[in-house]
Amino acid sequence: MSDKTDQLRDLFLKISTNTTVVEKQATQHGTLKGSAELERALREVVSEMVGRYNIQTKLTLDQLATMVRLFYNELSDTEIAEQLGDRALNKTVSRARIKLQLFRESDLVLPFDKDEFMQLVVAGCSVKETSEKLDVAPSTVSEYKSIFDCLEAKEQDGYTKIFEEILSDQEVSEKMVAHISKDGLQDTIDTDYEAAEA
Repeated sequence: MSDKTDQLRDLFLKISTNTTVVEKQATQHGTLKGSAELERALREVVSEMVGRYNIQTKLTLDQLATMVRLFYNELSDTEIAEQLGDRALNKTVSRARIKLQLFRESDLVLPFDKDEFMQLVVAGCSVKETSEKLDVAPSTVSEYKSIFDCLEAKEQDGYTKIFEEILSDQEVSEKMVAHISKDGLQDTIDTDYEAAEA
C-alpha cells in the first residue's frame, strides 16, 4: 500500500478503537443549571463547522448543538431523533453527526474490503469506478468516502476536542454546584442542631 493508504488505515484503526470519549451521564446536561450557556457554546462550534465544511442538513443549529450533547450522553441516533421531536429524523441525525466528526463504531464497519477501498480512493478513482471494482452501489461508495473525509478532518482540525472541553467544563461545574449544595445543606442542619441544643 502507498504511504497515504497506510496513513488512512492507521487513522481508521485509531478512531475505530476509541470512538467514545466521555461516560454516559445519569442526568442530561440540558436539564441542569447552566444548560443555556452549554448549548450556546456548542452552537457556536457547530455554526463554525457548518460554515467551514459547507454542511447541508435540515437540522437547525440548535438541534445540532443538542445532538452533540446527546451523542456524548451516549444516546443512539434514534433516541437523539426522538429527543429532537421526530423519531423519523434518525437517518438525518446519523448523517449530520458524521459531518460533525462524531463517530460510532458501527460507522466504521465497511461492507467491502477496507484496504482495497482506501487504495482506490488514494488512487483517485471516481465513485463509479470504485463502485464497479468493489461491486457495490455508488451511493454506498459516496457514503463511506464521506466518512473517511470526515475522519481525516477530525484528526486535523480538532473540533471534537473542543466539544469535549465544553462538556468537561460543564461536568466540573455541575460537580462543584452539587458539592456546594451538599455542604450548604449540611451547614444548615448543623446550625439548626446547635440552635436547638442552646
